[in-house]
Amino acid sequence: MMKPLILILCLFISGSVWAKTTKNMPVAINWLQLIDAGKYTKSWQQADALFKSQLSKANWKSALSTVRAPLGKVATREQISANEYTSLPGAPQGKYLIVQFKTQFSARLAVETLTLSKSSGQWRAVGYFIK
Repeated sequence: MMKPLILILCLFISGSVWAKTTKNMPVAINWLQLIDAGKYTKSWQQADALFKSQLSKANWKSALSTVRAPLGKVATREQISANEYTSLPGAPQGKYLIVQFKTQFSARLAVETLTLSKSSGQWRAVGYFIK
């Protein structure tokens, strides 16, 4: 009787943690899919005002064309972490979510880091890095 109870509790706890860290994943995934589809201008348009103030649309398109396009198509993308913060270096106080994905591109495996901000009332991208 004790083993099923422990299993049920483990599933409940892990489900609660997963729900908390993935509640904003559709926003993150949808934004990354714009980049996957080569819709760099649209991804810039849907980013947070802070993002836009730091990087022009032309520079964003150029950066993605140089860094992201050569990686090729996404084969798989798996979330590896999601952490909430109220402050980040060089950014105003607010609500931030940093999400990392292990992504297999056709050219190689990489870690994508997407930073979202809720300063506009909705979660929007303020940073994107590939390593």
